Amino acid sequence: MRSDPVGLVSRLITFLLLNNFLRSFVIVREMNECADEFNLKSLVGNADLQAVVSQISGPFGVVMLNQYAADITLNFLCNTAGMKGVHEKLLIFTLDKVSRFRLLSEYPDLNVFTYEAQCLQDTFVPGDATYMSFFLLRTNLIRALLAFGRSFWMLQADTFWRDTLFKSPEVRTATSYQVALDQSGYDGSSDTRKGQMNGANFFVSYSEKTRKLMDDLFWYQSHFYVTDPDAIKVMCNSQHRFNCSYIDHRVISGWEWIYGDQSMAPSLIQMDGESGSGKIETLKRYNMWFLNEDGLCDRESVKRARKQMEAGIVPRLFSSSKLKQRLLIATGQLLSSLPIFGAIYRTYGGIPSLYLQFF
Repeated sequence: MRSDPVGLVSRLITFLLLNNFLRSFVIVREMNECADEFNLKSLVGNADLQAVVSQISGPFGVVMLNQYAADITLNFLCNTAGMKGVHEKLLIFTLDKVSRFRLLSEYPDLNVFTYEAQCLQDTFVPGDATYMSFFLLRTNLIRALLAFGRSFWMLQADTFWRDTLFKSPEVRTATSYQVALDQSGYDGSSDTRKGQMNGANFFVSYSEKTRKLMDDLFWYQSHFYVTDPDAIKVMCNSQHRFNCSYIDHRVISGWEWIYGDQSMAPSLIQMDGESGSGKIETLKRYNMWFLNEDGLCDRESVKRARKQMEAGIVPRLFSSSKLKQRLLIATGQLLSSLPIFGAIYRTYGGIPSLYLQFF
């Protein structure tokens, strides 16, 4: 009997799609079970969190981590140690005592709050239940800080700071929008790449409207297999209830800047695009790793990294992760440029990409 290759391929695709939808359903269920450990009421009512937040004046920055991101966070703290007032403006939210001890051992004056959610003690694998739960926690923490009446930056430690973010104009014009979002790409990217939330470093401006935005965001995250940048992109682009601003690429840019002409160095560059343990090794190859073999801060290496950015001589590296990222970016730009479909893709494109990925 002759085989039917078309039928075989269609059955295989159907199986993969059903498998992916089932996996996403399971992940959402596990994510909501995890979320019971960090519900909004427990965060808002936590006296220790209230006390730590109350001692930080003005808009501040929030960095979240567990012990597996302690080295990256120490690297970030070394990077910013010479910038006046930065450490005083940080709220470090740790998920375990190990990371708390390591950070305070090096920087005893940090504002550290520890919340031990047991389901978030492992290393995070992009797309799995722990990874998605971490960002659900991030949204609940944002909601809690808004309940305290505060405006703040949400930050990620895998970001090189050439200059302090706390003098950014986004803070001075915060009354005109609910959130100021970091953009994918860099200043020289195609226009189809801009105006899309990257999700690493963004400003949250306190208002009742902002609280409603974050309540809606939490609802989407807890009911669907969707990242917060993809969900907030839908709310900002397809509705008129919320005002969302985008931060200029000269303030915050992404790793793609390195692969452009490296002109107009941004104040911050977020170094995503690598997976797993490869991120630290990649930062070393970019000359953006500032801890010596003993784990101590090397201030001179920070100065050298700043100078190489300003001179536009950051090494361009090539790896399987970077190749994959650049291929996905090129595909996304092509889809975004299509008539009619492009506008839909720029708003909703990130959502089916999660559901339809091959596990």
